[in-house]
Amino acid sequence: MDEKYEIILEKCSILLAEDEDDLRESFKKVLLLYVKDVYDAKDGEEAFELYSSEDIDIVITDIKMPKVNGLELIKKIRKEDEEIPIIVTSAYADQDFLLESIKLSLVEYVLKPIKESKLNTLLTECAKILEKKKLHTKVELESEVTYDYDNKVFTCRGESVVLTHKEVDFFELLLAYRGKLVTKETIEDKLYIYEEAPPSALKNLVFKLRKKLPADFIQTVSKLGYMIK
Repeated sequence: MDEKYEIILEKCSILLAEDEDDLRESFKKVLLLYVKDVYDAKDGEEAFELYSSEDIDIVITDIKMPKVNGLELIKKIRKEDEEIPIIVTSAYADQDFLLESIKLSLVEYVLKPIKESKLNTLLTECAKILEKKKLHTKVELESEVTYDYDNKVFTCRGESVVLTHKEVDFFELLLAYRGKLVTKETIEDKLYIYEEAPPSALKNLVFKLRKKLPADFIQTVSKLGYMIK
């Protein structure tokens, strides 16, 4: 899995709806290797209560469950959120559900048990959806400091800061890896794909950008690269 998607998943929470206790517990342990939190439910009713009360990023649900089945659960969730990534698991292929699921914009309908390689692929797809979803929002970076991905506008205490195209690319790269070091080599590979950049190009870019942003917003890490906390 690409490191960028690992970072996205590390901050995510998953809602896992599965009525088989042993399977639910073992699957939860595996998912926690990828994500921050897993909220597990033994039926669709409990799952929707968790969805409504917790900050859920990804949904994984079985079809056949007590009280509220997987199909009804997904329909209820889709009324609230048309974009949240949903994976359906089942012990067998349900043709009726497959036909119905076309309307529900699933990441995938997958048969149990799920192999590690398959789970890796599915969660990568979820991370890609979350990345696109994130790029249509305003992100609060600290008190009275936001970044608007749609309009490429950085706002600090009510004042908009105009960034150049290259500054936007650099800034969004650091945000994608927020809280972690991004090496100079990685930055240069991303920012100067189609051009030969002079040795001072990145240094000058950071110097000019720092003059536009709050003090110490972009941090230098031991001369290795940069990061945003």
